[in-house]
Amino acid sequence: METLDNIGIRKNKKIAINNSRIKTDKFKAQAEYTEANKQVKKSIKADKQKCLEKLETTEEKAAKKM
Repeated sequence: METLDNIGIRKNKKIAINNSRIKTDKFKAQAEYTEANKQVKKSIKADKQKCLEKLETTEEKAAKKM
């Protein structure tokens, strides 16, 4: 669920970039968005790794039963 929360935060930061009219605000919002985007990517990568590990363990269990 952490990934979905991070995606929502990133989306709000992207909206803030688009709504910014002053360049300094836009640059600040862009920096915040970049950091949020990094967090989303890390979270997605961790979720993929967990999923693959879970699949490996279930495959090992299935192989042992046969």
